Amino acid sequence: MKKYIFLVLFLLCGCSPVDIEPARQEVNIFRGLYQTGKYSDIYKITSSDFQTATSEKKFIDIMNEAKEKDLGTYKKSTLKTEKITRGLFSNDEITLIYFSEYSKRIVQEVFVFNVEDKKVKLKGYRYDSIN
Repeated sequence: MKKYIFLVLFLLCGCSPVDIEPARQEVNIFRGLYQTGKYSDIYKITSSDFQTATSEKKFIDIMNEAKEKDLGTYKKSTLKTEKITRGLFSNDEITLIYFSEYSKRIVQEVFVFNVEDKKVKLKGYRYDSIN
């Protein structure tokens, strides 16, 4: 009986498709807010996991430092990888990896989104210098 319950749960988890397009749109929103320095607005659209891990003040400080010292202004990017991680007992995740050019350097950006109630919420963001 336990095998059948697990099988049903497993099949239900795999039945609903995950649309990546909303995550791509959230990246565009993130970048627009980054360009205009509206880091508080970025923080407001992050997941509860993100907000638990990082205070708004700390996030704003990190983003200010990133723009002033590391990155500069955004120029362009290319999506290199998109990945969906299905969660049986947790939210599904979408990971988007971009190679992005900023005025001060070229970086690999990793955006991780939670799918919460069919909406994507930024769960994690990081960048690593390529040059």
